Amino acid sequence: MRHRYKIGQMLDLRSAPRHSNRPSGPCEVIACLPHDKGPVLYRVKSRGESNERVVEEADLSPSDAMKTVSAENESVFSIAISKR
Repeated sequence: MRHRYKIGQMLDLRSAPRHSNRPSGPCEVIACLPHDKGPVLYRVKSRGESNERVVEEADLSPSDAMKTVSAENESVFSIAISKR
């Protein structure tokens, strides 16, 4: 099965089932994770959090949210260099 969403795409994340602190709302796809079988997984980052989460494709839906200008101009490499 192929990934439906692409890196950098803004999506809506559904809240998690009971006993989880995962928030719902807009998030950005950071990575499409490899898989052989089972659910299609993504690494996403919610707007209101600094950490990233791994979620199933079924928990994501298209969004009208846009990336912030600063996030669009920042590459993965510049983030890694600035954190050293």
